[in-house]
Amino acid sequence: MCLRPHAILAVPAMSRPSLFVFCLVLGCAALLYTAQVFTPLRLVSDGIEYLSFADGAARGDGVAALYQQNFLLPKGYPAFLFVLMKADVFSSLVLVTSNLIFFSIGLLLSFQTLLALGFERRYSAILCVLTILSFVTVRNITLPMSDFLFFALSAAAWRLMNLQGGLKWMAIVPSVCAVEVRLVGLALFVPLAFLVWSLVSKRPSWLVPSMVALAGFLGIGAWSGRRYFGDYLGYLKRMEIFGLVTHTFVFHCRDFGELTANVPSTKLPAWADIFVLALGALALFLFCVGMFRLTRRSPLAFFYLLGYGILILPWPYTDPRFWLPLMPFVFLAIHQALAAPRWHVPKMVFVAYVMLFGALGFAALSYSTWLTFSGSKFPYRFGDGKLRATYLAGCSAGGDGINREAAGLLKRYEWHCPGER
Repeated sequence: MCLRPHAILAVPAMSRPSLFVFCLVLGCAALLYTAQVFTPLRLVSDGIEYLSFADGAARGDGVAALYQQNFLLPKGYPAFLFVLMKADVFSSLVLVTSNLIFFSIGLLLSFQTLLALGFERRYSAILCVLTILSFVTVRNITLPMSDFLFFALSAAAWRLMNLQGGLKWMAIVPSVCAVEVRLVGLALFVPLAFLVWSLVSKRPSWLVPSMVALAGFLGIGAWSGRRYFGDYLGYLKRMEIFGLVTHTFVFHCRDFGELTANVPSTKLPAWADIFVLALGALALFLFCVGMFRLTRRSPLAFFYLLGYGILILPWPYTDPRFWLPLMPFVFLAIHQALAAPRWHVPKMVFVAYVMLFGALGFAALSYSTWLTFSGSKFPYRFGDGKLRATYLAGCSAGGDGINREAAGLLKRYEWHCPGER
């Protein structure tokens, strides 16, 4: 974020020094990311749910079981896991490899979209490098979570929307698929609605069929997330509106604070929490300001960020990975706010920030690599210790004090274990 974007049609190539630095950083990051394919299967609570759901279908009634069982999360990602399990190829190596492929696709499409919006090549590259070196990306690349599949689908939809001519309407296909992977994919229908309105304002006869089609796609998304909405309404009933607003504000300030500082609050002393929240509140404010500033360059970008924020910000849970699929544009919006002439932020401040952010990102990658090659010490180093007994049980699903669901998954799919399939 060391350069201000310029609204130009011709996107200039990067200078040789910039290209060299970019390739060096990208090459080192790629090497460390590739090393993560050798990690033992890393399990977290949501990941266990995804894997158990897909595993039950793979060992049971097949695809029909996916849509017969009750499952709070959208079923697109479990369906992907089901295919890998049914083909008898699922393992931690295949999981991380697929995450890396999806992440690469999403990042490349986001880079192309930034160029299509008229941003400089070097500026767009920096936004993508910040995404690569975010600890949120590093932490989740090894996990069985839907974020990277959603990133690829949403980036594809977003790229298609920014094309000229009739090809932009192809964005409906990845948008519908994205909703089936994560409910926040409904945000993609906000810029689609803007495109529809731009079309029917010139051709009024298309208004009714366009609205019917858009309502149909929204209905599909709402139906796939009906249990999500039900869970949220239940949460609303249990809490007063003031308590809900306070909780969500604090949660999302923490998310933005961690994203901006590029450090998880769990790795900081307790007294630092107030500074993380303050930084997050400032970053959230700048994100909102920058979102409106983007309107002049791309109304589609504004409506996409607006729709995403409307869906995520009221959600009363905290996890910076909620913003992972939008991360290049989160950094873009924050910088757009800071780049306003009234702030007079020196260029060297942005340079220093990018360098510090990158250093912390490589520290996160190094730590993840250390975990990957921990060998027998992995159970003692990974996570918060809740699954330590489960990992120590090795390929056995028996024993006291272990998570039997997680132990069964390790027995069947941990590539270090020759357990039965």
